[in-house]
Amino acid sequence: MKTATALLAPSAGHPSFTTPVVPASGQIPLSFPGMTPVLPVPVERGDARPIRERSARFMQALVEVLSGERPVRQMAAWMAPDVYDQLTSRLAVHARVPLRSRSGSGARIVSVHVAMVHDEAAEVAGRMVHRGRSRAIAVRLELQTTHRGDRVWRCTALTWA
Repeated sequence: MKTATALLAPSAGHPSFTTPVVPASGQIPLSFPGMTPVLPVPVERGDARPIRERSARFMQALVEVLSGERPVRQMAAWMAPDVYDQLTSRLAVHARVPLRSRSGSGARIVSVHVAMVHDEAAEVAGRMVHRGRSRAIAVRLELQTTHRGDRVWRCTALTWA
């Protein structure tokens, strides 16, 4: 994912908070008097709500697969073939009997952050909680054309820790 943080502060001696800081080209100034802005600010392209909602549903389905609550074959239509093969082979190495919780405390996605790389690609980071542990998941979704001519978002990269 492309993330960067630039702290704008005078480099000579101690920082001075009395002089205004001029943002670099493409940066949006934050109006906090006496403080140095942390930039750049994330930018959403157009109406990102549909991809945000879709990516949240995709991430929830993915954490259910990773925890054994959902069969991996249900993810095949949402993933590029090489990513699906990577997922199935990694799950086969760590195969275990699914532990279905009767208390309703199965794996869940608790946060999703979408960064639009361009109009047809989004990088999504999420945090899942399962059995009291947090894990990070990152995916890349790309808008692709199916054999029927439909435009669908498909996972083209996946990693989790």
